Amino acid sequence: MISFKKLALHLILVSACILAGCASDSTTQPKNIIPPTVEKTAQDLTADLTAQGFQVSRGYFRLYTQEDCDYSYATMNTCYGNNPASPYIIFAVPPWPEEYQDPATTQTFGKMDPGYRGTFRLDPREALVIFGVMPPPAAYFGLQTYLFSREGTFDTTSAAYQYIATNYPLMLSTYFTSVPANQKRLQVFASLSNSNNNVVFDRQSGASFSQERYFVISPDKIMDGTVRASLGKLAVNASNIVSEPIPSTMRLGLGESADEFMSLMRYAMPADENAAELWRSQLPLVVLRVRDTRKDRAVQPYPPVVLDTRIAVNESQFTASLASLVAEVSSRWGVPCTKADCSDRATAFVDLQSPPFSLVGPDCTEIGMNCLGDTQDTTYHVSKDALSVSNGEVYAIAGTLATETGNATYTGLSVNDTILKKGMANVNSMQLKNSALGYAGTVSNADKLYLYYFARDCSTIQGLTGGNCVTITESMIPHCTVKGSPLCDYLKIVQRNYIKPGTVRAPDPLQTVSPITIKLR
Repeated sequence: MISFKKLALHLILVSACILAGCASDSTTQPKNIIPPTVEKTAQDLTADLTAQGFQVSRGYFRLYTQEDCDYSYATMNTCYGNNPASPYIIFAVPPWPEEYQDPATTQTFGKMDPGYRGTFRLDPREALVIFGVMPPPAAYFGLQTYLFSREGTFDTTSAAYQYIATNYPLMLSTYFTSVPANQKRLQVFASLSNSNNNVVFDRQSGASFSQERYFVISPDKIMDGTVRASLGKLAVNASNIVSEPIPSTMRLGLGESADEFMSLMRYAMPADENAAELWRSQLPLVVLRVRDTRKDRAVQPYPPVVLDTRIAVNESQFTASLASLVAEVSSRWGVPCTKADCSDRATAFVDLQSPPFSLVGPDCTEIGMNCLGDTQDTTYHVSKDALSVSNGEVYAIAGTLATETGNATYTGLSVNDTILKKGMANVNSMQLKNSALGYAGTVSNADKLYLYYFARDCSTIQGLTGGNCVTITESMIPHCTVKGSPLCDYLKIVQRNYIKPGTVRAPDPLQTVSPITIKLR
């Protein structure tokens, strides 16, 4: 339910925008409060492209929130391990007249306005044009397009399938699964190319946050050039435009058997949360669908994607310090390790982006694997075991803090419900910083490490955690009455490291050190 404060803020913004001449006609959802300059660009661009004979339609932007997980789970049996740190921004567009609309995926990302969908097929001669005012300064924002579903079968002989089936059989249906109401289609949700993010814009145009910027998404170089030429007529500087190529490996078209796509924007750790909330309540962004209906016009496709190379500060230098921290924590809690490597007490997280998991868009697409909305702008490390907190268990997560080792702009630890695959809570790098300093007397490089606790009731262990603890409430993870049952709700912890400073991508996961789960009770 919307809060009174948020409703009041929204009404003030709408009133102010009406006085300023902002767009709020039938082509724009009321919560998209479009600045007059952006609206003029939208209208002039539409007019120019229409005059050239192109078809143009307009969609709207909305937030994908934790509440929308109800729709995702009802239609797809998953919430895709959403990052609970911040809602995603997605858009809905009207289908082309002859575009197949799969009823099985209609409400995957929430309830859209009549005549709009959050997923779409792509005409080979189509471009999506997104522009408007980018969000206020933050640790990160990026926009990326995904192959959402496609006809086909799983590659059960692949290394990833065999590894998961052998080692994590209960997770097999998470990573290899069909669309529940349309079994001939696979859930893929795989990235198609390199994300366009704030660092890309900073390098290209000198600034990104709070600026008017433009995205062109297309499988056709000619359409990309056409849109860019039209924007040039409107005095849009080419340095403010980025393109996202849809690779030639996609099955384009508007028919039932064609690939289905979606796009989303991530925006995380804003410097000013009030400014960020104001921007989210406005979403001053426009999305246009543009297509050339001339079927005889040759298409200029893009080649298969080549992902950017990722580099990192090699964190192996901190491995001994992390092992020492694990041993010291176990000892302080009165459950000292009996093995030299503490393997009796501690378990390393799993790196999801490296083989054999290989949760990387093109790799997932090749074998029919559900990539869960991956991006090369972050690393994904997940706790190996499903963790229960229904019987007084206490867990500590210890790891290298990538923002201090030089490998990340920000780090987040998220609590995820294993049944819903839903992010429930998040601990960011500002909270993680200095959390291991209580062991600095006996552990070297404690300033480069973090230590955080997760329990059903943190108030009872305050003296041992120093307040660095997340209480797992019943609303987050319900109480499990059957100990050990796979049908109970458990939690998993996911660590994300976004954007290595000095690069445009996340650190190379092979050069980072996996976090460690320590069971203390």
